[in-house]
Amino acid sequence: MVRAWPVVVVVIFGCATYCAAQEDEAYHERLEYDAATGQWVEIAPPIPGTEAGDLALARSLLARGEYKKARKAFKTWFKTYVDSAHWPEALFYAAETEILAEDAKPKRGNLMKAYDRLEELLGGWSGTEMADRAIRKEMIIAEMLLFKGRKQKIWKGMLWLSGKEEALEMLDRIIDDWARDTPVAEQALRLKGDYHYLNGEFDEAEMAYARLARDFPRGRYHKLAMLRSGQSAFARFPGIEFDSADLLEAEVYLTDFQDRYPRDAGEYGVPQQLNRIRETRAQKEYSIGRYYERTRAVDAAAFYYDLVVQTWPETTWAAEAGARLVALGAVEPEEE
Repeated sequence: MVRAWPVVVVVIFGCATYCAAQEDEAYHERLEYDAATGQWVEIAPPIPGTEAGDLALARSLLARGEYKKARKAFKTWFKTYVDSAHWPEALFYAAETEILAEDAKPKRGNLMKAYDRLEELLGGWSGTEMADRAIRKEMIIAEMLLFKGRKQKIWKGMLWLSGKEEALEMLDRIIDDWARDTPVAEQALRLKGDYHYLNGEFDEAEMAYARLARDFPRGRYHKLAMLRSGQSAFARFPGIEFDSADLLEAEVYLTDFQDRYPRDAGEYGVPQQLNRIRETRAQKEYSIGRYYERTRAVDAAAFYYDLVVQTWPETTWAAEAGARLVALGAVEPEEE
């Protein structure tokens, strides 16, 4: 049976007074909402030496920002109360201790240890309210590693590494396992796409954004996903010497975006991007015509020049191709 965790609020009247208070005095200020009566009820001070009491005391250390003491208290709790029904709650707040310690100054948390705690929670208590909260905490860890420059001890606590590969794996777990087809997975896909896009990894960015648009066609990021898919495909095109598949893909994405969101298309410069794609495609076919002309394959050269003129008549390369057709005698020069 899934346990309903009580809603607890802590009222703090002053940091100096609060931080100097004893543990039992702090808990005189804890209130729990009773849904049956609609009243806030004062909670009795925790009883040290009991699983609920020791967990409450560890959480109070966390609430006051005493992360080193909180970490030690949670560690002792796990060793003492191995079969406790409060285990998922303890896992969550032990992970929270590491995350908040890493976000404080000086940074003394361990995000990978926090992640391990959350994975244990998800593995044993999936589908619970605590598990839902754990998934969102995992996404916060991934964001810290990807965008905030956090480094973590990855290998047996001996090496400090960026943890970016681990963060991307965290997002994949959320997308494919823990929160598939949910708004949380949608957010994780957006985060993954943004990371790759901002780091110039356009293959990976296009895949993430394309899946975001496909899996969440009515989602809040669908418009952005379509736009970034096209921009990523265009950005990864290596040059006119290479295959034009990326250009074709980019043109499809951006044309679709322009048709669906004509007002936004102008704001994001989509017509200009489509013009660049057309110019690039025309240049590529023109360069093939020039190659055949140099090798004296005149008919093949004329074919490609005519293709440029007919397909992309408004481009600068169409004018160049027309001039080459005249030079080859394939067409008559236009009368002035």
